[in-house]
Amino acid sequence: MKDYRKANLVGSDLRKMDFNNIDFRRANLSNANLAKINIENCDFTCANLKGANLQGSDLKGVNFRGADMSYCNLKNVNLDGADLSGTKLYNAKLDGSSLNKTYIRGTDIRGVNFDNVDTKNAIIKLVYDGNYKRTRSL
Repeated sequence: MKDYRKANLVGSDLRKMDFNNIDFRRANLSNANLAKINIENCDFTCANLKGANLQGSDLKGVNFRGADMSYCNLKNVNLDGADLSGTKLYNAKLDGSSLNKTYIRGTDIRGVNFDNVDTKNAIIKLVYDGNYKRTRSL
């Protein structure tokens, strides 16, 4: 696995990077452009993705535990099977995205609109939308 732990990639255009087997734990990818990429076997645990553009990307099965994804553009993203536990999704844009079998627990979902998001079979437990609530659906 390539080691990008704690890397400072603020504002970088990473659309041509090979996203296969990379450790991004605690990396700073805020405001980075990761649009329309395919990510396989990468770990973004506690990474800073605040304001990053991931529109149209395939993030199936990716680990985002504890990551800050506030203000992220996640429109039309495949997050099927991803782990979003403890993630900050504050004001993230998820329009047209798929969260099928995605693990969502202890996640900050304030300001997120789930009206046009596929949450079929998502595993949803204890989310924060201004108040903590135990729920099975959004």
